[in-house]
Amino acid sequence: MNETIKGVEGVCVGGCVRKLNRMVTAIYDGALAGAGLKTSQFSVLVAVANRGKARPAELTELLQMDESTVSRNVERMCARGWLRLERNEDRRSHLIEITDKGQALIRKCLPAWRRAQAEVSERLGTGTVKELRSALRKLSA
Repeated sequence: MNETIKGVEGVCVGGCVRKLNRMVTAIYDGALAGAGLKTSQFSVLVAVANRGKARPAELTELLQMDESTVSRNVERMCARGWLRLERNEDRRSHLIEITDKGQALIRKCLPAWRRAQAEVSERLGTGTVKELRSALRKLSA
């Protein structure tokens, strides 16, 4: 096998970040599983709750998720009564709003989320967490 190809696996930033994402997500998903919630859904709920109402395009940009993933998550969360859709004035789009049931779910999940947050922060270390946030800001600019 070509030495150049062999070297890719150990140094690829994209592969490393994706692996880190899967490992971190597994910790959060494990913590939230008791509530029947995935990390991606929790992120959508929190984003909508913090804005009152949000357009799908706003969530796509904010969460850096593709449109179909946001749409699929919102559809499932509406079916469970955690979110609801409201027609926008222009009638061509809609706003996403959190329901009381969705707010209650966030409150229920916060202790588990805090435990996952503490575990990941402890395992990575404060310096690494700060570096990850800094890297995110740099790529978002």
